[in-house]
Amino acid sequence: MAAERKSYVLLALFVLLICTEAVLVHGAAGGNGNNGIGNNGNNNGNGNEGNDNGNGNNGNDNGNGNHGDSNGNGNKGNGNGNGNGGNGNGNGNNDKDNGNGNGNNGNGNGNGNGKGKGGDDPETTNYDELSPLASGQERSFCKGKGGSCHFKTLVCPSECPGKKPKKNKKNKGCFVDCKKCEVTCKWRKPNCDGYGSLCYDPRFVGGDGVMFYFHGAKGGNFAIVSDDNLQINAHFIGTRPQGRTRDYTWVQALAVMFDSHTLVISANRVSKWDDNSDALSIRWDGETIEIPADGDAEWRTNSEGRKVVVERTDDTNNVRVTVSGLLAMDIKVRPIGKEENRVHNYQLPDNDAFAHLETQFKFTNLSDLVEGVLGKTYRPDYVSPVKRGVPMPMMGGEDKYQTPSLFSTLCKSCRFQRPSGVASI
Repeated sequence: MAAERKSYVLLALFVLLICTEAVLVHGAAGGNGNNGIGNNGNNNGNGNEGNDNGNGNNGNDNGNGNHGDSNGNGNKGNGNGNGNGGNGNGNGNNDKDNGNGNGNNGNGNGNGNGKGKGGDDPETTNYDELSPLASGQERSFCKGKGGSCHFKTLVCPSECPGKKPKKNKKNKGCFVDCKKCEVTCKWRKPNCDGYGSLCYDPRFVGGDGVMFYFHGAKGGNFAIVSDDNLQINAHFIGTRPQGRTRDYTWVQALAVMFDSHTLVISANRVSKWDDNSDALSIRWDGETIEIPADGDAEWRTNSEGRKVVVERTDDTNNVRVTVSGLLAMDIKVRPIGKEENRVHNYQLPDNDAFAHLETQFKFTNLSDLVEGVLGKTYRPDYVSPVKRGVPMPMMGGEDKYQTPSLFSTLCKSCRFQRPSGVASI
């Protein structure tokens, strides 16, 4: 009996030790060492509360569905994305600078800052002109539904009282933005570092804000933009010095084609450059048009429901082109100067200033499938293939965008089609 009673006591002590160890594990040691399901502490498994947890946990550095920093999809916090731990990541997050995987301001569709798809929002210019104040300051009545500027009147500042400066074309103009509900004074000249710019030996800044070079070919024509209702072709001039393997090229002319019309802006060939002489030519449907130098200094027409305006923004060699519902273009004609020729070793002939165009485009209502050397950079899902961090990031695509002529809408990737019965010029 004594031996049997001793066995019972030992068994009871063993059970007591097991229970004591379980309590210690659940309490003091529960937070360390990647414990199992249902424990409370740090570094735990599924369903736990603490830091560095697995799925479904509350804390930092969590997996999918968590609340915290550096989370996965559907999270609330900074630096969210598809499992990424940084700002500017993927879709669906409540965060700054989000969008289609972009981490830069001003990128594609849906980003927090900068341009959205297709350039200017139509609501930006959705306003009626009101009579100006006695001071001459122009007024605009914003009509967009919703937003803070609905049915508000914006007044141009005294520093730039009019959208189109009178007499002195070198003054800044008033820009009305009913989307942002603001008016600002800006130069009406192309900004070669701005979105949608095309300058120099052709250097582009795309709708995504990324700079790239596209050299094309001397004498070639390329689709810059090709969309359902718009095509813009560029004619390249150039030279190839002895010993070089490619052409130096510049844009000499642009053909803007829409509906049944063609508007051509071109730089004239000049042997000696003179800032006081106009080297700019404009043609509308094959007919040369003259832009007055005085008064409103503009030419306009209204055809097929579209208002087309070409206005001088300086006494010579600078114009702004507007086609309602499609685009606005700031254009400047400039030469290659002697110093520029020397520094870059272009080896240009003495009897040709190589006058060319510097242009900045602003588009309205581009489609999601827009094509063209520049146009494709406005796609909402576009990711630039050019190499970053190099002096001259190169963009290919000559084979996809070359057209038979300046007025042709045919290329391998072109989308625009003339209305039936309309022939190219």
